[in-house]
Amino acid sequence: MAGFFRKKRAKSSADLDAMVLAQLKKAGSDLQQPHDVDNFLYFADQSTAALAADRLRASSKNVEVTPAAQGPSWCAKAIVVLVPTASNVAEMRARMESVAAAFKGEYDGWGAPIVPTR
Repeated sequence: MAGFFRKKRAKSSADLDAMVLAQLKKAGSDLQQPHDVDNFLYFADQSTAALAADRLRASSKNVEVTPAAQGPSWCAKAIVVLVPTASNVAEMRARMESVAAAFKGEYDGWGAPIVPTR
């Protein structure tokens, strides 16, 4: 009976990335082709989000700063173009987490649209 009350182990970043990659593949996305990958980083205020956005622009196709959908925080959305392999995604995640940490923010993950097979 004790097993019913155990906390579930939090999934690792690699597990979460693998789940998203599997969902893309299942939906018919060609994982051999470049994808525009949306990354979401959240910060306490607009000026901090703007500073983070400036840093993100060096490795991103596009970066925009908007108010978060909920609460008082601000979102920096960075689009990175890459072939979504486990290693490419891990490298991208590390960059995003580093920027979020540098500005005391939070990296909330990534997503990508379906890229059909050519």
